[in-house]
Amino acid sequence: MPRIHNLFFKILRISFAGVCTIVAGALILGVAAAQTPTSAPTDQPAGDAALNGASLDYFPRDHLFRILGKDVVSAKGENMGRVVDVLFDEKGEARAAVIDFGGFLGMGTRKIAVSWSALRFDLGEKKNVIALDLGREQLKAAPEYKVSESDKPIPVVAQPQPASHESAPDSGR
Repeated sequence: MPRIHNLFFKILRISFAGVCTIVAGALILGVAAAQTPTSAPTDQPAGDAALNGASLDYFPRDHLFRILGKDVVSAKGENMGRVVDVLFDEKGEARAAVIDFGGFLGMGTRKIAVSWSALRFDLGEKKNVIALDLGREQLKAAPEYKVSESDKPIPVVAQPQPASHESAPDSGR
């Protein structure tokens, strides 16, 4: 019974971490969208039809949340893991996807960051998977992605409020 209890809490922690990642991503996207001018590139792909089977430098922001949690397969159709995070550069463009690779039922997995250009997207209703140009052996040999101090969001610290010093009534001395 204690093993099932521990497994339940481990799965609960992983689920909570996933929700926190999605919320943090939404906040980052909101800040990035607020800071970048809204000029549309002229060579943007049009709709979902342009996503099918293509590696994209431009990926519509509304599709980013659609890939979180999606399965990743190799060119041979092997299950490679699941997308758990997307890494952005200072311009707000996606540069890598973090894949939860290996393990069984969420235990013993490693997070591997793969280049955005190594991904092939088919987010249509039928397939709904992401293909990876790398093989299982290449991912096994890749170093594990770890969040560094510079990758962590800056904590928000409340600004101290100036003390209100009401002047005492003049006693006329």
